[in-house]
Amino acid sequence: MKFSVLYISVIVVFAFCIFINRKAKNNQSISKAEARSVDVLLLLFFVWTLIAIMLGIKGSHVLLMEHIPLLWQACVPVAIVFIGLLLSRNLRSALSSIASGTPWHWLVFFQALRIGAIGGVMKGLRGEVKSGFVFWVGIPDFFFGVSALIVGWLLLRKVVGNSFLMVWNLIGAAIILLPTFLFMNYWMNEPGFTFIFEFPMVLAPSIVVPAFILLNFLLAWGTFKLARGLQGSNI
Repeated sequence: MKFSVLYISVIVVFAFCIFINRKAKNNQSISKAEARSVDVLLLLFFVWTLIAIMLGIKGSHVLLMEHIPLLWQACVPVAIVFIGLLLSRNLRSALSSIASGTPWHWLVFFQALRIGAIGGVMKGLRGEVKSGFVFWVGIPDFFFGVSALIVGWLLLRKVVGNSFLMVWNLIGAAIILLPTFLFMNYWMNEPGFTFIFEFPMVLAPSIVVPAFILLNFLLAWGTFKLARGLQGSNI
């Protein structure tokens, strides 16, 4: 099994989410019950990640591609979040408070990890990956990661405002969602697209990319709340 930066990305994603949840509980931004609801959410993510890994090692993701013509792996963590939000008031309150109470430059700098998308682009340039997906999504994703370093720096100096942050985060989600799902039929019929279902690459759509997008929406929600006068500044 070859080393992949995706292994580190998975660890960092979980570590960061656990950290901001613990931080919110320790500074009493959220209650113990609310913190536990987030712990349950992360546990479900962890279980799903283990399932994705086991399926990936067996090569099942590639086989399922013939029967499920969508990036269904990415839908699993999103479904877990939305079902959790519907069923748990504590989770809704916790995520809202975390969006408000977490220093926003932390959430911005976290997005800098998307610079790692350059690895897929390089594989495409070397011919190791035959799909154009790595260019259509990987290149914008890489530049968004670079922009996170700049935006985080500007945020610390209070140069950018809340509306800018909201739009920036929505763009961060859109550069992945739009080319992926608008052209899904094309990608699924592209012979080289099977690379994204192979292990360990499948960890990207299974957990890493959804985590980036969900955190984009989390910060966008925090800035929206502030713009509507629902909270005080937390920058």
